[in-house]
Amino acid sequence: MKTELSRLREYAKKYAEIAFSDNNLKRPDQYRKLNNLEMVRPPILVFEVPWGELEDQDELKLECETDAYRGIERGIKRNLYQFRYFEGDYAIHPYYKVKIRTKSTGIGLNVEEVKINSTTGTDISAHEYHDILPDEESLERIKMPVIELDDEATKRALQAAHDVFDGIMDVKLGGYQLMFNMWDELPRYHGVENCLIDIYDRPEFMHKMMDKFTRYHEEIISQYEKLNILETDAYYLHCTPACTYELPIKDVTKEKVSSKEVWGRGMAQIFAVVSPDMHNEFDIQYMKRLFDQCGLTYYGCCEPLDKKIDILREFSNLRRISITPWADVDIAADAMGKDYVLSAKPNPAYVSQSVFDPLPVKDEIRKILLACKKNNTPCEFVIKDISTVSRDVSHLTNWVKTVSEAIDRYW
Repeated sequence: MKTELSRLREYAKKYAEIAFSDNNLKRPDQYRKLNNLEMVRPPILVFEVPWGELEDQDELKLECETDAYRGIERGIKRNLYQFRYFEGDYAIHPYYKVKIRTKSTGIGLNVEEVKINSTTGTDISAHEYHDILPDEESLERIKMPVIELDDEATKRALQAAHDVFDGIMDVKLGGYQLMFNMWDELPRYHGVENCLIDIYDRPEFMHKMMDKFTRYHEEIISQYEKLNILETDAYYLHCTPACTYELPIKDVTKEKVSSKEVWGRGMAQIFAVVSPDMHNEFDIQYMKRLFDQCGLTYYGCCEPLDKKIDILREFSNLRRISITPWADVDIAADAMGKDYVLSAKPNPAYVSQSVFDPLPVKDEIRKILLACKKNNTPCEFVIKDISTVSRDVSHLTNWVKTVSEAIDRYW
């Protein structure tokens, strides 16, 4: 009778077979050309899948009892599942990556919230946040982080990975990416409505709060550099291709990595309802302090940025911009031209219905492709924030197929 480790190693062999396949190995070059602003075929990617809806399928059921192996098993099986049903242009490294473990004292604040968990199998939840930063005096509670390596935890994770992959594929250490999402963080401590009202009613207070949070992220950059744990071989930067010719790939166990050699990512999602001037004043000017320390940068998430491209041009190293279903892609592509990658985020509602309808997907993708071709704007398609697929993975299979056919016709 096979042990849990021997069974897991069989899955690892299937994982390695994909990792070393010609299709998988060539995809990072597609990403690099895209990030070099070349008009390559747009990659098709699926992220943030509601795995909870699908986990009762035999292919995804976990067999390992050992916690360390169970986490590896989950990752392997989800990747195998994705390559089988909604591969698109997804790629995995030709080695198994173990993230360096750390400990942090954090920001010194505890979120007070009412959380409504989703019943659809996604990680997405509704939140009602209580204000714990009501005044300037309360800002003194914000502390700068102290980050240290957790060598024992890293050793344990490495050992488990070697148990599974030795003789099959290499195991390497990976580091951390730089994500600056202050306007996701502030509402968790001050409340969404309070933040939006106070940038108008109490601008000086909100500037002080933003300065504090920006200094917090500046300290994270500094400590990541000192600990030498920045990631230089990431395939994705929050769901979008990160491979580039311009930034080096380094071994953090042997070489020093600076923030100027990695990507930075920023966003201000609640500013979907804020004017360009306010967006510039309360986010862009602070984000510049962080982006200026990075090699290349990517801005945006779910907020429509089609009418704010001009303020984003203040970032000297900006390379990619998120364009959501709530943005006008014609306006966005016209404003971006050939200067940035248009990271198109198609509407996830189209994979949520009980029956998949390809027609709205075709119309959406066609409009994006024609706008980008007209303006020589490199683009990609990344469906994410998927709340549900109605427990039917074929919706993702058919979505990828539909997008690919539209690219064949219109690109």
